Amino acid sequence: MNKELIEKYISQTLEQNKAPESVYLFAKLAGIEEKEFYNHFASLESLENNIFSQWFLDTIETQKNSEPWQTYSSREKALAVFFAFIENLKNYRSFVNFLHHRDSKILPKWPSYLNELHKDFVTEVKPIIHEGLQSKELAERKYLDDKYTDGLWVNFVFIINFWLKDNSKGFEKTDEAIERSVNLAFDLMGKSALDAALDFGKFLFQNK
Repeated sequence: MNKELIEKYISQTLEQNKAPESVYLFAKLAGIEEKEFYNHFASLESLENNIFSQWFLDTIETQKNSEPWQTYSSREKALAVFFAFIENLKNYRSFVNFLHHRDSKILPKWPSYLNELHKDFVTEVKPIIHEGLQSKELAERKYLDDKYTDGLWVNFVFIINFWLKDNSKGFEKTDEAIERSVNLAFDLMGKSALDAALDFGKFLFQNK
């Protein structure tokens, strides 16, 4: 029922070019009793906040159930999630554009309708980062490796905004932005020449 209400909310918003003004009006147009709505969401804001979250969880579930997922490196899993999520968003570009333009004058860290998505993103990406640390694909850095997930989240929001402004055929520039930005992030999180130099300096200091 949650997904059905979300689809009806999106349809009403696009057809009227504005979000429903009250639960009563939304429920009436959706053909349900108002009390039925509250069995699923506490408010229209709560429903809206769950839209991106639902899309993301659907994306994650699909990726985890795909045959190659278990063989992917952390980098490959992140790339797969980014690409698949944007692919999913293409089905709802008009609605995402509506939200973006409606809230474009608000300047928090990210729009409030991404709050639930942020929570789910952190929950799902942390294990991917942990796998990378365990496999040594990512470098363990005191005080910094705890921030790797935050860095990927900032990248994720950047990609959504980039896609909304992308006018290239098939959004090919967004594909390139995903590949370049995620690869850069993993290169920075991986063991670098600087890490090697610091390790060697530490070794020399300890053995002088």
